[in-house]
Amino acid sequence: MKTTKLLIAFLLFVTLLLAGCGTREAPVLDVPEGARAGQLAGLEACEYQPAGSKAKFAAECGTLVVPENWDKAATRLIALPVVRIPASGTNPAEPVFYLLGGPGLSNLSLAPPDWLPEDHDVVIVGYRGVDGTVRLACPDVTRLIGAHKGKDLFSEQARAEYAAAVGQCAAAHQAAGVDLAGYTVPNVVEDLEAARLAFGYDRINLFSQSFGTRIAQLYAYLHPGSLHRLVLFGIAKPGSLVDDPAVFDQMIERISELCAQDAACSRRTDDFAQTMYAVNHNMPRRWLFFNIDPATVRVGAHFAFMSARDMPMALDAYLAAAEGDPSGLAMANLYTSLQPIEAQLYGDQASKAGTLDADQYAGIESVSLGDSIMGAPLSELFWPMVEAWPIELAPEDLREFQATDVQMLLVNGSLDFSTPPMALDEARPYFHNAQIVLLPEFGHTNDVRTLQPEAFERLVTSYYQTGVADDSLFVYQPLSFEPAMRLTVVGKALVAAMVGLPALLVLGVVLVVRRIRRRRAVRFG
Repeated sequence: MKTTKLLIAFLLFVTLLLAGCGTREAPVLDVPEGARAGQLAGLEACEYQPAGSKAKFAAECGTLVVPENWDKAATRLIALPVVRIPASGTNPAEPVFYLLGGPGLSNLSLAPPDWLPEDHDVVIVGYRGVDGTVRLACPDVTRLIGAHKGKDLFSEQARAEYAAAVGQCAAAHQAAGVDLAGYTVPNVVEDLEAARLAFGYDRINLFSQSFGTRIAQLYAYLHPGSLHRLVLFGIAKPGSLVDDPAVFDQMIERISELCAQDAACSRRTDDFAQTMYAVNHNMPRRWLFFNIDPATVRVGAHFAFMSARDMPMALDAYLAAAEGDPSGLAMANLYTSLQPIEAQLYGDQASKAGTLDADQYAGIESVSLGDSIMGAPLSELFWPMVEAWPIELAPEDLREFQATDVQMLLVNGSLDFSTPPMALDEARPYFHNAQIVLLPEFGHTNDVRTLQPEAFERLVTSYYQTGVADDSLFVYQPLSFEPAMRLTVVGKALVAAMVGLPALLVLGVVLVVRRIRRRRAVRFG
């Protein structure tokens, strides 16, 4: 019965995932006739509901008109969507500008916490290159990654196809009149500053996560007088978009220590880090009639390791493989191949990431599996493609930490495989007015927001109100090694269903034929 429920849950997940793959694109925003740079046009009452969210907000929606390139005098104008959720309280504090992650993802894709607008106006400015007039989409790149997932994601042929498609995508956007040099993080910062001025705010707060924290850091450097307090969680430090396999190894060693302290996990391995190393370096290519692509499995593991909720599923699949059962790896391969990991707009991702961190990429060998435990799979997928995109590095001072006295709250999970916690120690000497909170065994930003939501609300609201972050509601939450769904069980249930249903059909046909024959025998003696 439990196996059947797991199979149904897995098949339901796959159905919903495939149904969601055809997400609707936001309509292209045109620049209003006669508009000028910095103008906020068409602001009117609306109901704001981010795509895929159940949350709804009474808001004001409008269009911010900005130069395509803030560094050029002769440049065309583009339009960005702007949403303001007015504070519900009678005495609102400084407004909060909301910054999500990426790059390559919309800034209007995730609803703000419902408690945030109680004491603050919440302002969301669409990200140039994703939201608004210009979308730096590369549909051929998306198609190619989708075609190679689960089969040969990192093959030489796949890499050559990705790079060619990226180059053609850049050329197509340039031929359409797009100034690719305008789609950078410093330009995003100027968009935010223009929105602050257009709304008439004196000083603002920032609420930023993941890559949004990189935008917040540059805002604090370029416009410190415009800011009151900053909340940054999942800290993206300079160079962080190029993952380091050695850093991941260090965090996997920590997982191995936790495994040794867990009775069930320690019975299955003496050293989880060594177990994972052995599986990744000697991974089978098939289980029964299911394919196993080592690159796709490692990419899936990287995603799973970003969340304390999903990590146990990946850990269990690796342990089972070491025990001689690769069915979990086969399901991880299938699971990852069905996920829309290519949903980010690669043109925008290449422009923003490349101009900031391309000088930190030391070639494919620096991010590949090599002699590491897992390698840096997402960087191994992404950075070889960036080399085909026309990039001009941002000025050196924008690619480094810069000293600031702006008030900041830095929050990170200790097992964050997207923005590793080492960034906190590196940032400490530069951010002179920062409070730092490290959450043991938490993963990336979704863990910070949702594992202990009341504690996170207290942390953020107390900081915005008083300048002192109250983290007293957080309690230690150990990493679980018991997955909610075992991929090995799902794999066997799926095989049973695939084999059993045809067998039942054949048996049904045989029974019907026998019954017909008996009736004929009775009728005709």
